[in-house]
Amino acid sequence: MAGRLTMRHFSRTGTAGAVVLGASLAVVLSAPPANASTEDADLIYECAVALEYAADKGTGLPVTSGRAMAHFGEVTGNDPALRKRAQQTIDATWNDYRKENGRDALDRYVRSVAQDCSDLYVELAERDSADAEGQLNSQGTLSAAALRSFATRTGDYGEVANYLVYYYPYGKDLFQPNEDGDLLGQLIVEVGAAGLRRWSDEAIYAIATKHYWQYNPPATRLVFAEYQRRMRVKRQSEAEAQRWAQRAADDRAQKARQANAPYVGSLGNGKPYRPKQGSGVVVCTTYTGYAGGTVCKEE
Repeated sequence: MAGRLTMRHFSRTGTAGAVVLGASLAVVLSAPPANASTEDADLIYECAVALEYAADKGTGLPVTSGRAMAHFGEVTGNDPALRKRAQQTIDATWNDYRKENGRDALDRYVRSVAQDCSDLYVELAERDSADAEGQLNSQGTLSAAALRSFATRTGDYGEVANYLVYYYPYGKDLFQPNEDGDLLGQLIVEVGAAGLRRWSDEAIYAIATKHYWQYNPPATRLVFAEYQRRMRVKRQSEAEAQRWAQRAADDRAQKARQANAPYVGSLGNGKPYRPKQGSGVVVCTTYTGYAGGTVCKEE
């Protein structure tokens, strides 16, 4: 990250200068909160007001001024005196530059600051995502934070659903911590009815017929409506759809128990999922014929 940003900063006296401060801001971005100097705080505040200016001028950047202001609050402890000082410093610097170089030059300068700051925050987010996406939970599957990071980075919420229904083919234990199931409910609400149409049949049928979160009525309504829509398209009755979902879940559970059958997909970590004893994960097998039925046992 260091060295990428070449933000032109100007002295307090108003004399134009060209000082490379990329390394400085890069250090600030990676430093612990509340450890920034007043000059560092000024840099972050300048990012915030530059990003706001760019947005007002219609420049589409992936980072908003709110991200920089939140960072400013972290490193200053939301000290009002430091904010007032930073605002006065940036106002004075920009006014001096405008007087010496003109309004158009100031516009170009502020837009370049906004672009540089946006690039740095994007790089920081990508670095954090790479760290978060390797996190596992106590059961050996990707944590809710890792799944959220993947969904945010790629926009592929359906792949997160595929991952969860693969490793939890019969849903989640309602009496155990359920962070990843709750995340799944949040993602369903975020993508809405239109987004759910792009999710796989395996994901929709499993989520609609099994428990994946404790309480999320909007998510429940959305996924069940999509489940019913697919049943109509496939001309399936409720019983037929549930049998299809059960067979698919049995198949996923069998594959997950095989040591040589890792999850196939962009989220796979190459490790088969084996529930811990007492985890509450129940595996069911369905038999057909006159003596058929479903036998379930805890793994």
